[in-house]
Amino acid sequence: MGLLMQSDKPHSLQEARVEPMLWRIVLVLLGLSMTACNISPKSSPPEVQVDCCVTEQHEIERLQKLLSEKDAQQEEIGRLQKLVAEKEAQLRTHQVRQQEEARTLQRTISQAAHAQVKLRRLATRPAAASTIAEVEVAMENLNSSSSVESEQVMQTQAQRLVDAASASYEKGNYVAAMDYAAHARGLIDMIKHNRNFKLPDARRVTTAFEVPIPLRMTANSNLRQKPGISAAVIDVLKKNSTVIAEAYRGDWLQVHTADEQSGWVLNTLVETQAGKP
Repeated sequence: MGLLMQSDKPHSLQEARVEPMLWRIVLVLLGLSMTACNISPKSSPPEVQVDCCVTEQHEIERLQKLLSEKDAQQEEIGRLQKLVAEKEAQLRTHQVRQQEEARTLQRTISQAAHAQVKLRRLATRPAAASTIAEVEVAMENLNSSSSVESEQVMQTQAQRLVDAASASYEKGNYVAAMDYAAHARGLIDMIKHNRNFKLPDARRVTTAFEVPIPLRMTANSNLRQKPGISAAVIDVLKKNSTVIAEAYRGDWLQVHTADEQSGWVLNTLVETQAGKP
């Protein structure tokens, strides 16, 4: 019994020692496990990965849209450039056609003027008398109505031509009488036309004289590229320099100078050469 009791004591002491050791081992293992969890790499949640993919896809789609829009803009620019080139070509063609028509019209006017000059060279006393009488009636009708300053200047010049026509007729110079009467008729028609068609300058049209009218400048005057006080100045015509009036637009005369220049002058700055030295 004693032996048995002695043999039991060591076993209980061993068991008492082993149990705390097992608990310590378990705690150490748990700690290692938790540490391993803490230091293990964390993977991104599935939701974050999905969001990143969606964002990238949207960015790709946006860039593709921008490229598509850029291509469309380039095509539109090319189309517009082609259209502008076509319009410019059409404009050049139209301008060339207008210039050709203007030259043709000028040649026709010149031919008609030459023909009328030839006819006047064959003027007879009855023909000259009849022409002067018609112009005098037209002049009387013009003088019977009121007029503005610019018209009064032209009326004075027309009357001077009528007087010169009558004087030449009296001297038996029927050719000169017919010339003066034709020039007077041109100025009278211009005044009547401007009275009947009182339009803004932009809507007026250029009307050619049936017979070009010799004139001279009453003062140093600007020869302008177009009818209008703001038009570009081509040259300055000196006082007493001679010009040939070929057409008119409102109060402006289209003249041809002795040195082959063509432009516009205001009709109040010219006078007829009839009766002048």
